[in-house]
Amino acid sequence: MATFDWQTEYHRYRRYFTDLGRFHQTKKTRVYTGIILSLLTVTFFVIFAIKPTLTTITQLVKQTKDQKLVVSELEKKIASLSQAQNEYLTVEPDLYLIDQALPQESEAPLLIKQLETLAYQSGVSIGRLRLSEVNLKKTDSANPEKQSLSFNFTASGNYNNLKNFLSSLSTLRRIILIESFSFQKGTGEKTSLSLNLMAKAWFLEK
Repeated sequence: MATFDWQTEYHRYRRYFTDLGRFHQTKKTRVYTGIILSLLTVTFFVIFAIKPTLTTITQLVKQTKDQKLVVSELEKKIASLSQAQNEYLTVEPDLYLIDQALPQESEAPLLIKQLETLAYQSGVSIGRLRLSEVNLKKTDSANPEKQSLSFNFTASGNYNNLKNFLSSLSTLRRIILIESFSFQKGTGEKTSLSLNLMAKAWFLEK
């Protein structure tokens, strides 16, 4: 059995260790070693230090863009609200006309007075006036509900006066829909006619 003589083996491989030491001491070796170590250091910092920082910067840039977009949209909404407010202030003095055209209640007594006034101004007389029943019960809905007040009446007068009455009726501020009307010959004077009219007056219940 062969025995291991370390002294013999040492002398055999000693020159290899000496050559490696000399190789490490050369200028090129030192340069390459420094470059490799520098690359390893840079790689380390890129992975563990610079990369999270870059990720954070990217997120901040994205958040900044999103915030700029939100600010832009808010500025547009503010401009729209400002324009709407200016338009509202322009028409505010005439808003009462809306309440007169479409009141929030049936306002039947006011409607009767308006019809009587028109009849007097047109030179006709109202013989019979009947109003339909109106549901006065409040609804639980949050949205307004449009309702109508039906009425029919007869009026007598000459043709021109009745024609003027119909024209005046269509010019009332309150919204009135004439469903039907007819003329009949009166029982009195030859020029006297009788007008039968059916119509609806609208109102918007809260």
